[in-house]
Amino acid sequence: MKELCILDRWEGDTAVIEVTDEADLTHWQRANRSELPPDAREGDVLTRSGQSWQVDQAATAARREKMARRLARLKGRGNA
Repeated sequence: MKELCILDRWEGDTAVIEVTDEADLTHWQRANRSELPPDAREGDVLTRSGQSWQVDQAATAARREKMARRLARLKGRGNA
């Protein structure tokens, strides 16, 4: 089963990760900061290998671009 994991926020040394499965069901998972790369930031797409997480750079860039386009469309509607 393929899951989409997004670093939602940091709570001290704990990462709160939003996990959405193929059925579009979402749950939350927590991980210690030491399990994530030091450069991980909110909004990053994560993958897991064993006990550690990695940032999926390509998926993160694509997601950020998609969100930027969506925001630009929304801002354009407010000016009409």
